[in-house]
Amino acid sequence: MKSTSPPRISSVQPFEPALSRAEIIAALKKAGEAQECDYYWAVSEWSRVAIGYWAEFRNSECKKFSQECVQAVLDYFYGKWRDVLIADDGKTGDEHWRQNCLWYEEVQRSLPFASALSDWEAVKKIATYPPEDKLPEAAKAKGETAWGWALITYLRGEPRKKVEAFLAKAEGEKAKRPKLLAPVLRALMDEDAKKFSETLLAYLAYYRKSEFKTELDKAIALDGTTLYHLGRKLGFKVELPEAVTNHVVRFD
Repeated sequence: MKSTSPPRISSVQPFEPALSRAEIIAALKKAGEAQECDYYWAVSEWSRVAIGYWAEFRNSECKKFSQECVQAVLDYFYGKWRDVLIADDGKTGDEHWRQNCLWYEEVQRSLPFASALSDWEAVKKIATYPPEDKLPEAAKAKGETAWGWALITYLRGEPRKKVEAFLAKAEGEKAKRPKLLAPVLRALMDEDAKKFSETLLAYLAYYRKSEFKTELDKAIALDGTTLYHLGRKLGFKVELPEAVTNHVVRFD
């Protein structure tokens, strides 16, 4: 039953096609007929469904499908299918698939929902998955890539020096988004609640002005949601302004 309340985020792209695709993939997985690409696509489809329900103020459904998204990424990264399915080159096994499967967007799409669910074990597993040999040298990392690896290395619990090397690159590039995100993560590491609130709100204001779109993939602040809940885990309280409150998924 659809909510009769005004939408939380107006004019957002319909999520029903994503739900249909996700259910088809779920049926294939249940029947043992899913291929690598199905495990891959399941993550993005369930994330879109969760966002769609969030946009309609249907929080219980959003929570349910957030859990589906998290389970989908864990299945994709760690599922038994990796020892069963054979790649085009005739090889199989986790190590082979780990070197050949895409993962960057799946990390980005699933971390916000795992964080919103306070599923910190899943957060650690998601961040741990990216192959170490895919890690670029900090000196060679570009803005967005540097930011992504800064967050991953932080969530893995790696030394601050390593995280800071990526943050420095993220801040040194022209792209504004990494420049705004980097200080938020640094405030987390410093356990500076005031600075965390200031920098997170600065990023979210930028998101609302420059990144928000009505398509499902842009309707919530993915990194903003992840960072908000990482702050909450440390006991930080951030008062979200009306302009951005609906773009951070929360279940409390």
